[in-house]
Amino acid sequence: MNRIKDVDVLCVENILKDRYIIPLYQRNFAWGEEQISKLLQDIYESMCSGDEYFYVGSLIVLQRGDGVYEVIDGQQRLTMLSILSGILDMGIHLSLRYDSRPEVEDFFRVLNSGIMPKNGEESSVSHFFDAIDIAWSTQLDVEKSITLKSETIKNRMVDFIKKHVCLVREIMPNDTDVAAYFEIMNNRGEQLQEHEIIKGLLLGKLHEEESSDYSTVCSKIWDACSQMDTRIQKSFSSSSRLLLFGDNCDSLKLVGASDNADYGAKNKFLLKQLKVQSKDVEPLTVEKIVNSHMKVQLETESLNDDEKSPKEESIIDFPNFLMHVFRLYYNECYRSSFQNENEAKDIPLSEKYLLKVYNTIKQNIIPTDFFLRLLYCRVVFDRYIIKSNVTEDDEKREWVLLKPYIYEDEKRGAKILRFKQAFDEKEQDAIIRSISCLQVSFRAKPYKNYLQSILEWFVHDEPQFVAELYLEKLHQLMISEFNRTSLDYVGITEFDNKRQGTNVPHYLFNFTDYLYWWMKNSNYAIDWNDTKPELLKALKNEMELIRNTDFRFLNRNSIEHHYPQKRQDEHGNEGVTDFYLNCLGNLLLISKSVNSRLSDKNPIDKAALYLERADLPPTRQIVYNLTRNKGWGKEEIAIHLDCMKTILEHREEILQTLNNHNQ
Repeated sequence: MNRIKDVDVLCVENILKDRYIIPLYQRNFAWGEEQISKLLQDIYESMCSGDEYFYVGSLIVLQRGDGVYEVIDGQQRLTMLSILSGILDMGIHLSLRYDSRPEVEDFFRVLNSGIMPKNGEESSVSHFFDAIDIAWSTQLDVEKSITLKSETIKNRMVDFIKKHVCLVREIMPNDTDVAAYFEIMNNRGEQLQEHEIIKGLLLGKLHEEESSDYSTVCSKIWDACSQMDTRIQKSFSSSSRLLLFGDNCDSLKLVGASDNADYGAKNKFLLKQLKVQSKDVEPLTVEKIVNSHMKVQLETESLNDDEKSPKEESIIDFPNFLMHVFRLYYNECYRSSFQNENEAKDIPLSEKYLLKVYNTIKQNIIPTDFFLRLLYCRVVFDRYIIKSNVTEDDEKREWVLLKPYIYEDEKRGAKILRFKQAFDEKEQDAIIRSISCLQVSFRAKPYKNYLQSILEWFVHDEPQFVAELYLEKLHQLMISEFNRTSLDYVGITEFDNKRQGTNVPHYLFNFTDYLYWWMKNSNYAIDWNDTKPELLKALKNEMELIRNTDFRFLNRNSIEHHYPQKRQDEHGNEGVTDFYLNCLGNLLLISKSVNSRLSDKNPIDKAALYLERADLPPTRQIVYNLTRNKGWGKEEIAIHLDCMKTILEHREEILQTLNNHNQ
């Protein structure tokens, strides 16, 4: 059985010190503009961000008897880095050869000598010259039109690529069946992913620490956790479920808090029980690692699963989930890796730093601890974080929050794994809305700090939150996110193009909609302090306009001026100044497709298009109803703005009315 013999993370300068040969069975260099431009732009962005390292993937090689490395996988990126080294004059003596391709050999021989090869008529090397042209013409920063032709940028990029751009080089054992392995890599159509490399490294570390008895069980835990769109209980056999999740599948039979230093040691008894039910332990082969994401052999018994369960979609993928787990448990040791405490950073949530972070914290990772923490976090994630139904039409997206249970089917004589709503109706609705409000506002995976905050609540405790406490903590988190992202955008009294119009944070719109919805559904008793009677009357009128609203948060990502900008130009006599045109009271968050459809229609026509819609967000429904009742001009904008400001100023008091909500 073939295992990875050795794995090193090497910067380009060190990678290119060795000799490589591209064997005849490899296809020709095939990177075009898309791949080359993206590589250079990503490297430039990483350099400008001050990243210590930027990882460009893996390089799988076999060392021949003469010390030359035969490239099995990764030749495209290795070739491109070699070309960059030559044209940017990095001062590295390249040694990249091609088997039985003399024209290619000549090209790299000249390039290695520090002379730019001449573009002849040989079709076999024309793609290399195309790559050179693309590299020189790529706009590293589109807005500033920066390219490698700038001497200053070129020098900075040379230094960064040499010392900070890294590859993971995996050396295969000498008895590897290269043809079979290459066929596997070709069939899978992509390189070994970074999370698969980390899995292999952790399992290897498990062997080194003489815990190899648990390798098969830990591998299955990893595989189950990696299937983010499948609920974790469904990824184990009935007997394993019983051991892990109890009779009703609604708990987790791990002992102690997940951040305990001896978490793995305390729970080895459970690993031993799972091992008894597993097949005999066998070494993890490279082929198995490579194919693990393609067809994971989950031990699900269809007889014991509810076949009617709808397909669901996770809000993050597995690499991003790993980044969350890294930060949850290993953030302090990562921060301590910085020499200057004032410059220390938290573990980033972007998966492009996956290997960099792992290599920084790997000395602090005990494999059994990590695999069980991974399982624990997946249980928490499935139980307390929303998923959505699988749909290509976002308007039909539904958010779900479910918990497992066992249904005893007397007719079939079987116990069936099923899922039902996690909380009672009122709390369920509010919890789903609060999390989906955060989700649609912070869609990009690297910026889901709210998700990290939620997972942190469970690190020290068993995963059992009563609905009222969970909702209270979610409300605190929502207020915290408002204070962090949106506080400065409320209370402006004159035009400010940096804090008005399309610059308004999307979260401000969604958070305001949540406040309106919460007030509508709560028997609130709020002290409005010195709110003027006429404003309080306007606010109560707005609440009446949304009594029948039944909306859900969707991925709306376009800001629209309800009173159009074009109308301001054509009807200056209506007195809608730049401030009122661009203030929060005149703005709506809608989808891009709707924005293009509404375009520059006048407010009355816009409102008429949505006459019978009760599924619009509260602010949008209020604006359309006011428009139909009174029209839409400076006075209506000003009153609606004051209502929104009043609600936002009372946000903490509004969201603390839990008891009233539950009556």
